[in-house]
Order: sequence, then structure tokens, then C-alpha cells
Amino acid sequence: MSRAQRFAALVLSLIAPWCWGQVAFAAPPSVRSATPSVVVVLAGGGAKGFAHLAVLRQLENDHIPIARIVGTSMGAVIGGLYASGLSTNEIERVIGGLDPAKVALDQLNRLELPSSTRAYQQKYPVELEFGIKNGGLNFARGVSDGQRFLALLQDLTAHVPPQVNFNDLKIPFRAVATRYRDGEMKVFDHGALHLAIRASMAAPAVFAPVEIEGETYVDGGLVANLPVEVALQEGADVIVASFLAGGADDRNNEQANHALEVANRMIDIMIRQNEKRNLDLLRPQDVLVKPSLQDVGFADFNRSAEIVQRGQAALSNVSERWAGLKSHFAQTTAKPQANQLSFDQREKRIVLIEAKGQKDVPETYIRSVLSPLLEQEFSVRETERFIDELYTSGYFDLVSYALEQQQGDQYKLIVQVREKPYSPHFMKTTLGFSAEANGVTQFTMGLGYRRPWLTPSGLEFSLDARVGTQSEFAARLYQRLSSRWSVETGVAWDRNQLPIYGTAIDRDDLSTQKLTYFNQTLQTWDAQLVYDWERKANIKVGLTSGRIRRTMDTYNEILASSGASVSDFSYNGLKTQLQVDQLDSLSFPTRGYYLNASVEQGISGNSYATGRLSAKVAYGFGPHFFNLGLNLAQERLIQDCQKCQSPTLLFLGGFQLMGAYRMGQLAGNQLAHAQGTYMYRLTEGGLLKQKTYVGAVLEAGDAWLQGEAMRTRYSATAFVAVDSKIGDIYLGAARGSGNVYNVFVQLGRRFTY
Repeated sequence: MSRAQRFAALVLSLIAPWCWGQVAFAAPPSVRSATPSVVVVLAGGGAKGFAHLAVLRQLENDHIPIARIVGTSMGAVIGGLYASGLSTNEIERVIGGLDPAKVALDQLNRLELPSSTRAYQQKYPVELEFGIKNGGLNFARGVSDGQRFLALLQDLTAHVPPQVNFNDLKIPFRAVATRYRDGEMKVFDHGALHLAIRASMAAPAVFAPVEIEGETYVDGGLVANLPVEVALQEGADVIVASFLAGGADDRNNEQANHALEVANRMIDIMIRQNEKRNLDLLRPQDVLVKPSLQDVGFADFNRSAEIVQRGQAALSNVSERWAGLKSHFAQTTAKPQANQLSFDQREKRIVLIEAKGQKDVPETYIRSVLSPLLEQEFSVRETERFIDELYTSGYFDLVSYALEQQQGDQYKLIVQVREKPYSPHFMKTTLGFSAEANGVTQFTMGLGYRRPWLTPSGLEFSLDARVGTQSEFAARLYQRLSSRWSVETGVAWDRNQLPIYGTAIDRDDLSTQKLTYFNQTLQTWDAQLVYDWERKANIKVGLTSGRIRRTMDTYNEILASSGASVSDFSYNGLKTQLQVDQLDSLSFPTRGYYLNASVEQGISGNSYATGRLSAKVAYGFGPHFFNLGLNLAQERLIQDCQKCQSPTLLFLGGFQLMGAYRMGQLAGNQLAHAQGTYMYRLTEGGLLKQKTYVGAVLEAGDAWLQGEAMRTRYSATAFVAVDSKIGDIYLGAARGSGNVYNVFVQLGRRFTY
């Protein structure tokens, strides 16, 4: 090339960007022969990010090659998946079909939890978990751990190598995050793609931060929600920016009502400021697509099709600029070759498992959960199933994996875990209040503490304490023997204050007059062998020993004849229990079934035998749900007598336990009860899934003393209820046999005798 030619080429290279920047793109043919780099910038904004799909789809349809995609938060999700090779249709189908509560906020179906965790949740319905560490209270890192979304990202990017240069993706890609320790912007251009995307979308207080190579990262929107500056640093001739206008509203002059609103407003202001800074960096040749999304919420994933349409409509506002862009590339003959990654098509066999990041949980436990994958062909779905089992164990807030090639088709599975910030001390609270017309008012509050992994073999200690009308103090030890077998032992002290109504003396007396109260104190010890069958059922067999003492506020010979007198009963026995729990909620189930059957036989002390059976089945269609339940129980001394005093009394009364009767109004040592419940779901409860129902309960049953005949009584209840994060919330009114009626309210933990 001559000196003149080289000079001409230099001049051409200098003036080409200016020529390209003209609005109508009316550059001379010689200029249009140069191929500028088009960099797509995708802003953060939750579900609003579906509008990005319209921009990507239009670029694709118009054959405008993308040199690079730069994304923040939801922009990183959409951009990263598209850059990895997924089509816009696939992204819309998968991400748009998400249940935000389950995937975005990690809300778990209780059937996914271990049996012990389900039982623990029933005792402690308040979902907030915390612990004491380093001398202070510690809580979860965010409303959501972001684990389910991370797993989804890993599944969708399984075709991408575990460690990859983002320039080698189908389209080069950059994800923007914020470094937690100093607030500096981090631009991910290599590494694990799914982790980079997850770090970019770690919205403060919503999603837990992500740790990558020893650093902690949060949402990139804090520093560059519309990362134009990154695109310019990457050398963009033309920027196509999809802006979601997701910051604060300048017209929002309302006063903040609480601290959370203030904090959220501060974050909005920060985002708005960095958006303005990046908008000012746009040049005349750049294209800004700004859809109208003011009424779209962060979690409106169910509106994906509508949001995409709004993105498409926004393109008409830049139609002239877009036409020039399209026209230029229509004359460009050379098309860039996209990279092709086929990591998912390689043969991969897992020969080793390595755990990283654990501190209190032993590595042997992690490897034991994943051991079924050893010597097996790698499967994303199977691996995710066992990764999810680790997450639902409750010890970790983030679990991810990577493959490392050893030799040929042999790979090592590396599992990276992050224990909860308050591990190994897990604490939960419980509270409850109930009241009924002319009945009993009850209240309780309590604290539960668990300390798992006292030893590498899995020894766990738990402590339960409650005070109120129902009080409790209990301590237990659990020891894992294998993945299914365990042993447990514990001591407990329980104290209840129970009413005695006129029916205790005259079964025809259905008045609500309380004759007296008596205090029942139960001290127990037990040791049991437990078999857990795949989180579906468990069987417990063991020894139990206890002492029951009853004391009355007012002693009365008539009351004594009812079997409710002052007593002191000690016993030792053998106990067997079978529990099958496949309900999605114990309080307001909408599907599944439940069975709890137990038999206890005295072997020394006062000779006795008890048996209890509780069963429930739930099914539904649309917003309509039906429950059928059955309760049978008998407790008796093994001797020939009438109205013999039993080890404990059985009670009916209250919501779904013969609701027309007060709690404890029907009492005896034998019980039979059946109920059918219809519920209509009024609301889904939004992101937190605190569903609201209205419904009715029809019941029949009785509780009676040994030697007496059962008198079938009936009850009908109408109620409104919320299946909330602090337990049951319901208000009901009922009428039953003998013209009895009841009105009751319950908040928090459900009370039963």
C-alpha cells in the first residue's frame, strides 16, 4: 500500500464514526463500506426487562449484527442468555413462565422440605429465622437467597463451559455488578456465566449477595443501571440502549410512611442518578429505546407478552434512526461468524465430588447427598435435583456447582456452598392469640433454638421454650445414622390451663358456663429410632415415660366424678408412630394427603393403652378446594371400671374441631370426629403467597368417657382465613346441635388441647 493510500485509510477511519452518527445515515457509499460495531446496552428493571426482547428480536429480524451485549440486573439476565445462544422466544417462554414467589423469591413448597423441617415449621410458623454470631444477631442476607434463580440460570447455560471467556459466547457479553466492599463497578468478562448474571441481579435486601473468587457482589444497578459507560469503554461505534426508566418518579412527592420506604427511595435515587449520568454519555449516532412501563411492577412476570409488545411499540419512536441502521447493514455483505459452544454435547462422567465453602457442615455430608451422581453420566437435571436437596436441608443460602475435566470423559463435580450467615445457631419464634365468644382466651409466645452438626457425624441439639396459657420447655438430641435412619431422645415439660364446662357433668348441658379451670402438667422423656422414607413418611419406634399431674382451681366432688379431678399419673410405655405427610399446608391444604397413626402401650407403672388416628385429604380445581378429615382416639386404663381416669383427656372444640363448641367443651377419653371443608381462594397473596380464603366446614363428632355412649353432635362453620407467614389467621362463626353457637378469632400459632 502506498503512502497516499495509507493516509486516505487513516482519514477514512477518523471520519467514519462522524459520518455514521448522522441521523439519516446518509453517508457516502465509501463510508458505508466500513462496518461499525453495534453494542447493545440493556438496563435493569425486574420484569420490565422483557421489553429488551423486542429490541433483540428486531435487531435479529433486520440482520443487524451485535458486536457485544452489556447488561445490568434483568438486562444481564436477558442479555446473558441471548448471548449464550438462547432465542428470544425461548427466553420469553422460560423466564415469562416463572412463578416469582417460587423461583425469584425462593419460596419453598413444604413437600420439598425434610420431614423434621416440616414438623419444626408447624411449631414455629413465623418464617423469620435468625441466629447469634460474633456477639450479635444475624439475619438472612436478603428476602430471597436467589438459589432457585441461580439453579435456573445454570440449567439454561449448561451448554456453556464452566469457566469461559465471555468473548467466546455466541455474542460477546459483559455483566455489570457492584463490589460490596467499596462500591466499585465490576464488569464480568469471564468466569462462570450463571454466577456473573446472578451477581448482577443481587438487588439489595431482596436477593442475597454473591461471592465470586473471594469478593462479594451486589446488584449492578447501584453503579450503572444503564451501563452506557461500559459499552463506550468496550469500543462501541453505535450503541443501541434499551432503557426501562426504572428509577424513582420525579413526581413522587408523597411522604414516606416507614423506614423501609425511605431506604427503598434512597436506592431509587441512587439508580436514577447513575442512569442520568449514563444517558448523558449517549452520542448523536446512538439509539435510545424507551418503552412506557410506568405501571409495570418489578415482579409482573405474568405480563411478559404485554411488556414485549410495549417494547416493540417503543421502537416506532426511533423508526427513522432504526431504518438508517437497517439500511446500512442491508448493504454489508460480510457477516460476522458467531461462536458455537457445545459443552453440553460432550460425554461427561462424574468420578470425583469436591465441596468448597463449608465451615460448620462437614464435607462428608455434602458428598453423601451427591453420592448417587458418582460414576454416572452427567445430567443437568439430576445434578440440580441433588443440589436442590442440599439447599432445602436448610444449612445453606447458596449452592452452585462446576465441572472440572480430569481426563477424557472423566470430570470432577465441584460444589460451592455458602452457609447461612447465622450458622450454626438457628433460632425461630412463635406467637399466637385466640379468643372465642364466652369461651377461652389464649396467648403464647416462644423461642426455638437448633444447633446442628455438634459432631461430624450429625449430632443435633434443639431447645423449645414457650410461655403463656400454654407453656413448654423441651430439649432434644438427634443423631443421624444414615441418610434415612436416625435416633432421637428428649425431655419435655408442658403446662396447659384447661376449662371444665357443664358437659363434663351433664352431657346434655351445652351451656358455655365454665365450672372451673384445671392445670395439667406433663413431664415426659422418650427415646426413639426413626426411619425417614424419602421425605414422604417416617416411622418412629421407641420408649416413653412420663408423669401427668392435674390440679384444680376449685375442688368439687361432682367434678371429681367426671374424671377431671386432682390426679397424679406416672407411666412407662412403648410407642409406635407412622406419619405420612404430603399436604402442601397443614392448616389450609389445597392438595395432598396426611396420615398420623400412633399406638402406645404401658409396660410398667399404671397400666394403660392409647391409640390415635388423624387423616386428611385435600384436592381442588381452580380456586375451589375441598378437605376431608377424620380423627379417632382412645385412651384408657387397662382395668374394669366405669369413667376410669385416663392418662390424658381428649378434647374437641374450636375451628375444624367441632367449631360450634368452645375449645375443650367436649371432653373424654374416647373421641370420634369427621369434617369436610370447602375453601374458595379470594387472592393469591402476591409475592409472599399469603393466600386468603373464604369457606365453610361441616362436622360431626363427640368426645366421651369410657363406659358412656357416643352422642353424635353436628357443627357448621363459615370462615375467612389467611394462610400467613406468622401462622393461621382466621375469623369464624359456627352453629351446632342443641342450638349452640360460637364466634372465634385466631392469630398466629393454632391452639389445640
